[in-house]
Amino acid sequence: MKKVIYTLFIVLVSCGSSKKVITSKSPANTHTTKTTFPIKKNNESDDSDLPNEAIAVNATVETNKIVRKALSFKGTKYKYGGTTKKGMDCSGLMFVSFKCTNVVLPRTSIGQSKKGVRISKSKAQKGDLVFFKTGGKRTINHVGLVVSVDSRDVKFIHSSSSRGVMISSLREGYWSSAFAQVRRLSAINNIEDSNTVTETSTGSRGYVVKTGDTLYGIARKYAGVSAADIISCNKLKSTGLIPGMELKIPKKR
Repeated sequence: MKKVIYTLFIVLVSCGSSKKVITSKSPANTHTTKTTFPIKKNNESDDSDLPNEAIAVNATVETNKIVRKALSFKGTKYKYGGTTKKGMDCSGLMFVSFKCTNVVLPRTSIGQSKKGVRISKSKAQKGDLVFFKTGGKRTINHVGLVVSVDSRDVKFIHSSSSRGVMISSLREGYWSSAFAQVRRLSAINNIEDSNTVTETSTGSRGYVVKTGDTLYGIARKYAGVSAADIISCNKLKSTGLIPGMELKIPKKR
């Protein structure tokens, strides 16, 4: 009888120990399709590294690459006009991050705010650009890149003048009050053609180049317009296109 009780005791102790070891393992190497991230209850910026799943879910290959590039600069000090790990400003971080997918953005936050398509904050996705008017400014003077979205929060990476490249939340009082708009670059997020065609002030049409576009393919979208017409209208020196660039589409003669 004592032997049976002793054996049972050994089994129970062994199971408890095994359970403890499993729960203490780091989740860094796990891969699940349903991942939830805790939301901080205070207004402090989230300086912790995002899990790999925060980058990999519901995002295009291009978006993944851009977000990872931006996160690689986390902790870099702020430097006005900088674009390297020695120091960078907010628009510099965006410029370098998007350039890794051959998308060349303007070098300033106000210039970047004129690219892509404006969308509502409630529809923000990873890879979108989020813009702010800080310090009581009337014009946009700060930009960040959305890296994580859930039903309650939008987190973005940016270069803060006080703390360098870091992750912050739109729930924070400062950023919530300074928020201006969210914009999505069609070349990265695969917006439908109807959203990339716009009317310019001169009445001609505009088209934002997407990955895989060719001049001949774009020309076929418009009756009476040829690739040569687009080249002439935009004064292009070659037929090569860069995703994100804007083309003027001449009207049918």
